Amino acid sequence: MQLSYKDIKFTIEAIDNLINTYQTKLSIEDINEDEAADLGNDCMFLESLRNNLAIDLKSDLTQTQPQLFTILEQLSSQELVKIVLGLPIDRQLALTNAITQSFGQELLSRTA
Repeated sequence: MQLSYKDIKFTIEAIDNLINTYQTKLSIEDINEDEAADLGNDCMFLESLRNNLAIDLKSDLTQTQPQLFTILEQLSSQELVKIVLGLPIDRQLALTNAITQSFGQELLSRTA
């Protein structure tokens, strides 16, 4: 099964929440030694799974980045605007922030 970027991000967030729930149970609830061991083992498994998903996510981005650049370079300004307008507002703001930061870094590197 091939997971999308959004699928992986959602899964990582769900795993983080489950880890937090288990850790809270371990620290607050009065549980027996066997239950504590099971929760501890589950936490370790979930942390390993989460780390593997995060690595896969970074790897996937690294592999698709050149393709994305090729596609974006071929689009007109109007086509780019249509794509951006199709994004949710939080993604539009994140994209604006990323572009602003990249301009700042580019200007700093030119003056150094």
